[in-house]
Amino acid sequence: MCRFGRRHFGALSRTFREMSGMTASCVTSDACPDGEGYVKYICRHEPAPAPEQAGLAELDALRTELFDAGLIGQRPDGTGFGNVSLRSEKGFVVSATATGGVRELGAEGYSLVEDWSVAGNRLTCRGPLPASSEALTHAAVYEADADARCVVHAHSRPLFDGLLEAGALHTPRNAAYGTPEMAVAVADIARRYPQEGILVMLGHDEGILAYGPSIRAVASLISFAVRNFFLSSPGCGKMCPHGACHVS
Repeated sequence: MCRFGRRHFGALSRTFREMSGMTASCVTSDACPDGEGYVKYICRHEPAPAPEQAGLAELDALRTELFDAGLIGQRPDGTGFGNVSLRSEKGFVVSATATGGVRELGAEGYSLVEDWSVAGNRLTCRGPLPASSEALTHAAVYEADADARCVVHAHSRPLFDGLLEAGALHTPRNAAYGTPEMAVAVADIARRYPQEGILVMLGHDEGILAYGPSIRAVASLISFAVRNFFLSSPGCGKMCPHGACHVS
């Protein structure tokens, strides 16, 4: 079982700068069998100015690093993948839907989620754009773990496979992305392992999710996971620290 501790594991920026030099196929594949980017919950969106939230600039900076590393982005068919969020007094702010292909979002690329029901598969948000298709899963983490203040959902085939091989916590294979089943499964893990953790979304190919008490803590978890559980190549079956992998 992989559940990483609360220490800061090193220079996230350096890790992601190294990763950004890899070929895109090493970071994530182009396949998206479950079509992330399509909202499956009932969304009530109220058009409004960009949310004003302390820490949003820091969150967006982390998202940009993840984008540069290929952990957040857009596939050739235009489908986006990956999203980030930060708890607020009124709920949480989350990157908006259909923003995967944008490197720097700014506040205009985020939506404030004020109300939700996992069981009812519905969500209410305010902002220039509707909330991410995975917003209900983020909501489930904040609901289950009072200490969680930041959530990141990213995609990486080598990291997905590496974490699984290491015995990471994971959601059931029959829990698809953006569904109440996925939200409930993630909430169960966050409830059993509060404060911080990183898990594999088994029913959402290549999907991983990290949560923690701060943006810095979540960045540390992802950086540590990349350095220690990144498979040298998809399907190679060998574990190696990042940097030891041969990438053309």
